[in-house]
Amino acid sequence: MSASPAAAVQMTGVTVTRGQTRILRGVDWTLPVGSDCVVLGPNGSGKSTLMRLITGYMWPTTGTVDVLGHRLGRVDVRELRRHIAVVDPAERFGVDYDLPAIDAVLTGYFGSLSLYDQVAPQQREHAHHLLDTVGLGHRQHHRFGLLSTGEQRRTLLARALVHLPRLIILDEPTAGLDLSGRERVLATIAQLRRLHPELTVILVTHHVEEISPRTEQVILLRDGQIVAAGKPDAVITPERLSETFGCKVFVQKRSGRWWLEVLPEAWLDLLRE
Repeated sequence: MSASPAAAVQMTGVTVTRGQTRILRGVDWTLPVGSDCVVLGPNGSGKSTLMRLITGYMWPTTGTVDVLGHRLGRVDVRELRRHIAVVDPAERFGVDYDLPAIDAVLTGYFGSLSLYDQVAPQQREHAHHLLDTVGLGHRQHHRFGLLSTGEQRRTLLARALVHLPRLIILDEPTAGLDLSGRERVLATIAQLRRLHPELTVILVTHHVEEISPRTEQVILLRDGQIVAAGKPDAVITPERLSETFGCKVFVQKRSGRWWLEVLPEAWLDLLRE
């Protein structure tokens, strides 16, 4: 890979069409290196397609996509993916549930379901350090399948970091968690950002409550189009969120975080649709 570019992600005029369906429509997006970004939108808005473009698992129908200074179509995507980590709860079965937590982390070195390769002492030491970083050093010998859902997510975060990626994508990492589990995962992400300020982080979510006070850029996506992009204070407004989610909402910022409210009066409008 070449020297670090100014933009971790650069999309220009990107559309994605499959059959008669246009999934993304004229997307222009620049994400500077080292940024903390949140991609926010309802189901079917194109968030997953956007992430698949970044990781080279999908190609634009029109437009250009540059990731870490390399243009899709001109780069070996296998080499590119070595510098990108993805944490996706939908892929939780990609780790053998019978493995101890530390071995689950070590599979990240080999991209494998279980641990088939010889592990170097420094790799095991690094995996232990990563578990400590996500607050699970005391759980390193517990079976992955016996950890709580939130602990599994934090173990997968540690696994994603074994190669010290330049870009990490967190695809709805708190889905299905209770309040405590959600906040622990969010706190872990914030801790990783403090320890690795050079890391570019993209968090994909439905929930404004998951936007960190450290977030520098928010993308609102609806029907394959960017509704708004920019600093959180400029983007997170009742008008723009109502447009994005197709539901009248109110939003306020307290203690550096945003909180969304839907009044019961809006329910009748939703039922009439």
